[in-house]
Parts: sequence; C-alpha cells; structure tokens
Amino acid sequence: MMRHALVLVLVLVAIVMLTACGRYEPALTVDALAHDPQRLYVLRHRCAVAHPQMDGATCRLVDAAYARRFFLGLGGPGEYQTLASLPPIPASFDTPDDGAWP
Repeated sequence: MMRHALVLVLVLVAIVMLTACGRYEPALTVDALAHDPQRLYVLRHRCAVAHPQMDGATCRLVDAAYARRFFLGLGGPGEYQTLASLPPIPASFDTPDDGAWP
C-alpha cells in the first residue's frame, strides 16, 4: 500500500512538472512584433475587435510595431496595398519645425 502511494505521488509530481513546462512565449516588444508578422496581425486583430478587453499598453505596442514594420520596409508583397492599410504618419512629419508653417 505504501509503495502504491509513493508511485502515485511521483506520478503527480511528474504531471505537475510537465504542466509547468508550457509553451514559450517570446517577449512582447516592438522589435519582436515587427519581425513576427503572424503574431503582430493576430494581436492587431484582437485590439481591433476586443479593444475594451485588451490592455491599452499592449495595443499601443502593437500599433508601434505595425508602424515600425512599415517604415523599415519589412512588409511583404501582400501588405500595405491600400491607403487604409497604411499606418498613420507621426505628427512630427506633418509640419516643418522652423515655425514657418501658419
């Protein structure tokens, strides 16, 4: 009886240890997302569909990665085909800095 209990405990410990070894999730950074288009588009879709349930910081990070992907020229042949799919141009490019703009 004691032997069966020991075996059962060892099996449960092994199950718990294997469960703890879950899938590795890469770090959520702008550079990592800009170079991983599949993950970027999944997160971008989640932010668009379920924005109230998503973390605001995560959605801002996704937007920054989307813009960086565009400005670095990392887009594939099927990306950025329409004007609506382009990321917004940062405000620093809207007007000149010399104050000559009315």
